[in-house]
Amino acid sequence: MKLKEIIDYTEKQDITRLILEALPEWFGISEARENYIKESAKCPFIAAYDKKHPVSFVYLRNWKRYS
Repeated sequence: MKLKEIIDYTEKQDITRLILEALPEWFGISEARENYIKESAKCPFIAAYDKKHPVSFVYLRNWKRYS
């Protein structure tokens, strides 16, 4: 497993979409999922890779900004 910081806005969205669409029971509402994807791309973002494939991610959101 390798961790990598992702800087590119589009790459963040692609990784988030790939992971969330694999979890339809948790992220089945498309409008909510798309909002989550857009918000994740605005934040510091780290992806976990198994070989060359992203398998997980975390992003750091400033909650005060959204209050």
